[in-house]
Amino acid sequence: MKKLKIVVERVDGICHAGYDRGDVIEVEEPVIKGKICMYAFSALIPYITPAYRDTPPDDWINQVEILQCPDPDNTVKFRIVRED
Repeated sequence: MKKLKIVVERVDGICHAGYDRGDVIEVEEPVIKGKICMYAFSALIPYITPAYRDTPPDDWINQVEILQCPDPDNTVKFRIVRED
């Protein structure tokens, strides 16, 4: 399993959870560290599990670059960074 960092890349509008560019959520199963918005995190969860796996280069998870929270007016964009 890999350690994941979910990095805030961009905030469009006003994030009501208080995210700013550069904020980091660390995920090292089963522990999550950092400021966690339950709405944004619910959108990220489907990507977190496959990002943990060792995958071949053509696996779909390796094509995902930016994820975003579900708020259409105040969007926060995240990048998942894998660490060994």
